[in-house]
Amino acid sequence: MIQSSCLRSLLVSTLFALPFVAEPLLSGSLRAAEEEKKIEFPSASQHSVVKQRVGLTDVEVDYSRPNKNDREIFGGLVPYGKLWRTGANAVTKIKFSKAVMLGGKGIPAGEYALFTIPTADDWTIIVSKDAKVQSAADYKQENDAARLTAKPEPIPNTIETFTIGLGDVKGASATLNFLWDKTRVPVKLTTNDVEQVSKQLDAVVSAGTPLDPRTAYQAAAFYYDNNKDMNQAAKWIDQALEKNPDAYFMHYKKAQIQAKLGNKKEAIASAQKTIDILKKNKTPDESAIKNAQQIIDSSN
Repeated sequence: MIQSSCLRSLLVSTLFALPFVAEPLLSGSLRAAEEEKKIEFPSASQHSVVKQRVGLTDVEVDYSRPNKNDREIFGGLVPYGKLWRTGANAVTKIKFSKAVMLGGKGIPAGEYALFTIPTADDWTIIVSKDAKVQSAADYKQENDAARLTAKPEPIPNTIETFTIGLGDVKGASATLNFLWDKTRVPVKLTTNDVEQVSKQLDAVVSAGTPLDPRTAYQAAAFYYDNNKDMNQAAKWIDQALEKNPDAYFMHYKKAQIQAKLGNKKEAIASAQKTIDILKKNKTPDESAIKNAQQIIDSSN
């Protein structure tokens, strides 16, 4: 009887103890599995997104960047005469918020896949309407939005990591650059934003509509930057200064406009006014003072 009672007690104790022993072991296994899932490894070709506003148009390029790694690139890793996804891992995508001209070809606003066919003498740049295409093998020429050619240029320094970038951003134009190894392929990108803004301002001038000081300053700067009517630019900058007589940057813009008009004496006076206002600050902007002084020196 005593032995039977002890046996039952031992069995009950064991049954209750088992869950407490198994649970820590089980939860430890789950934690290990979760930690293993969280491990991330860097890609050999890192993902990149380039964003640039050109005029009033937003341009975005989404691509992956392979490295040279002592390999022969064009004519080697990237064969001549064959369709290239223009990067690594996935097809490169390019997006425009408004219509643009790329290499002289009109492209509507939207998102596109970007393919290239490099050769030693020229590159074919392909903008495909099929933005969801997954690989070069899935490419179909019938989906082309535009095809254009660009000339590769040798560069002195080796570019280790494939780069797509937008440079020479001036007004409503820029250069879309493809750079890798010792090759650069530039493609001109332009928008019609200058024409659109010009039409709006022409309508303002024709209607004699007054502008608020901030808009008047921007209009004057726009006309100056795009070599429009400098006399109208001078009128707008004067309107802006009426409400902002101590705005040094407005006096500086006035000096630039006057210098472009050939009014050297007036340009010197406006540039000097710029310097006088700047020097009233405890920590004057020396770069702005230098720029104003350059107008004075070039006008003497």
